[in-house]
Amino acid sequence: MGLTCPAVQAADWRPLVSDNLLQRWHQIGGDDHRSSVSFPTLSASYQFPDCVQIPEVNLIRTLQPGRNGVELRCHQPFWTQTLAVDLEVYQEVVVLTEDAVRDQPVSAAQVTLIEMNTADLSQGYMTSPEEIDGMMLKRSLRAGTPLNPDMLEPADIVERGQPVTIRLNRPGIRIEMKGSALSAGHLGERIRVRNEQTDKTLYAEIVADGLVQVR
Repeated sequence: MGLTCPAVQAADWRPLVSDNLLQRWHQIGGDDHRSSVSFPTLSASYQFPDCVQIPEVNLIRTLQPGRNGVELRCHQPFWTQTLAVDLEVYQEVVVLTEDAVRDQPVSAAQVTLIEMNTADLSQGYMTSPEEIDGMMLKRSLRAGTPLNPDMLEPADIVERGQPVTIRLNRPGIRIEMKGSALSAGHLGERIRVRNEQTDKTLYAEIVADGLVQVR
């Protein structure tokens, strides 16, 4: 995983490592123009020994946003140093502009896009306001919170007790009958429904507002 770089003196090691990692990041599809490298565990005055020959920058593990381990290796004179670096990757992410309440729909009008270091968003993030339009929050959140998929769930389109049409869809057979929902649910969710004609309880998938299907 080594990549050779031009020979450097001690004062040049930070740009050496930064350029090396950003080049690697670009090679695996990352946007190096919106990325940067920092050295959180070293003081600004810290310097490695001079290196007469070309030093190597070796990754300890596959490069990823956030904390990475790097080995800097010089062959003349021989020395190695291991250091921690942060790969900061900036992107516009969806952020709440106002407080939002649990189990209430959240709309694109309640969010904005703010450029943030996605390496700090370990639980994930969202990049389009349209992704959250009509979704519901699993818990109450403060304004300024970056949203991620685990915070959201589809809004219910069928309420408990709501009249529904139960569709039986089998090869060569399609029957519709009146029923009622015994629980609330969102699109694609299976819920219990009662067939009003037979008074039997069935499990059916919500395929539209007021329409469930038994397969």
